[in-house]
Amino acid sequence: MIERRIWLVIAAVLAVGGAIQLPWAPSRFGGVFFLALAVGCAGEWLMLRLRDRHKAFRVLSVVGRVLFGLFLVSFIAIQGIIMHGMQPDPEAADAEYLLVLGARVNPDGQPSAALAARLDTAFDFIQEHPEITAILCGGQGSNEPCTEAQAMYDYLVNKGMDAGRLLLEDQSRNTIENIENACALIGDGHRTAVVTSDYHLARARVLMERGGLDACGIPAPTPYPGQWVAVRCREYCSVLGLMLTGRWA
Repeated sequence: MIERRIWLVIAAVLAVGGAIQLPWAPSRFGGVFFLALAVGCAGEWLMLRLRDRHKAFRVLSVVGRVLFGLFLVSFIAIQGIIMHGMQPDPEAADAEYLLVLGARVNPDGQPSAALAARLDTAFDFIQEHPEITAILCGGQGSNEPCTEAQAMYDYLVNKGMDAGRLLLEDQSRNTIENIENACALIGDGHRTAVVTSDYHLARARVLMERGGLDACGIPAPTPYPGQWVAVRCREYCSVLGLMLTGRWA
């Protein structure tokens, strides 16, 4: 009885947390993530309630607890990787090219808060290192009025950046393509660094290494506290996907 109540309480808490995040686009992934967990916990409650009726329910209840335990262990471990990866690399100061990874563009063509944070971080770094050239990475999503690279270019130029120091990579749809296309632009043998959101930096480093680039990272802050949970849930899924497909190391 007590065990069933615990699972029901967990499901309710997760459902409420998911419902709160759903209306706001930047945190929507976190809402879906929490609601999926809530469904799983509710399913475990149901299996425990029915386990005396048939052996299959007892087996499923055990499987559910094992899967939830594995999820918790993997989630905590990957969050540790994400947190450890947030530190900046001093070697970035020696880079010849700076990759600035894209993020969502608002319907009015302005960078989202997350993208603006990356651009502000990149702007300061570029101003401090006059020999570096920036590659602005990001194609156009189905809900975006222009490519992310173009929105990034306009934002930086309006801030006073020399347009001659900016290259546009506007065909990519994800981080892997960002890096592959940037490699094609700059060729081999050049020192590189990357600016992206702090929570995304660990994965960006791994993908840059796999792409043959230097993995020096410069973290941009996550703009809203309300985003912190959602982006870390999304990053957990992305990192886990790379690990399960053998592309993490």
